Amino acid sequence: MNKKRSVFAVMLALLFTLAIPRVVAQTSTVDPQTKADVQSYLQQMSSELNLTDAQQAQIKPILQSEFQQIKSVKDDTTLSPEQQKAKAQEIHAAAKSQIASVLTPEQQKKLATMREQGEAPK
Repeated sequence: MNKKRSVFAVMLALLFTLAIPRVVAQTSTVDPQTKADVQSYLQQMSSELNLTDAQQAQIKPILQSEFQQIKSVKDDTTLSPEQQKAKAQEIHAAAKSQIASVLTPEQQKKLATMREQGEAPK
């Protein structure tokens, strides 16, 4: 019984993790610069981590959402620089978590190593 609840909770979390960025990406337009930045980042990630087509399709809307949110934060003149930085870190952490759920354990390890060494796609 407890195992079923755990499996259900994991499946529900995964569903929300994968569905929310798609809804955000579908309901908003992506400006050309953001689109280019997302594509460039995704290509680097794909090359470094050997992402499958399915993984790329899952990660792209996550990146689009992240990049758009970060752009909105940077453009928000009502926030102080400290508030902008804190909000950007929150957005990045959420995207990082969502992306990790798409990667295999080996890919997660490689990405973590790359980030530690400053070699992660920028």
